[in-house]
Amino acid sequence: MPFNRINGFYVGAFQMPEKPEMTIDERNEELNEALTARLEQLKAAIEEQETQLNAMRLARDAMHAYRSEGMEDDQRNCIGEINWYVGMIKLKGGWRLCYAKDHEHYSWPGESIDWKPLVDCSIEERIDAVPHIGALREAIVKSKESLVPELEKAIEAVAKLTK
Repeated sequence: MPFNRINGFYVGAFQMPEKPEMTIDERNEELNEALTARLEQLKAAIEEQETQLNAMRLARDAMHAYRSEGMEDDQRNCIGEINWYVGMIKLKGGWRLCYAKDHEHYSWPGESIDWKPLVDCSIEERIDAVPHIGALREAIVKSKESLVPELEKAIEAVAKLTK
């Protein structure tokens, strides 16, 4: 049977009838099903990454800043920066794959970063952060590498106290 890429299959001189136009409700329902399936896939993939990062046996929080933008006042003076992070952070007793957007103002006292589990973030935040999860593996290793000499110094200091 002849096939036309634009119009579909022919039967003689007549075209096969095209699928009728979907109503807005039908389109909405179809999209709801597609989005639900994809959001579940994304959540499962993030949870799998969290499990793999947990298997690296974190010793302390590890984070990766994947974007930074300067903040300016009305006179265009740099007054701080906005940083976006992914991190493996200890929250409520467990290690979680997290996201944070931090506003660091140079003249205000430093505040702690407000972390939230990536699976609980908005879809926009998840889409923004997911490509940077791979860099977090390196941040975890670097965090552990810097921790070893700190622990050695602490052990030495305690040993001096017990002599």
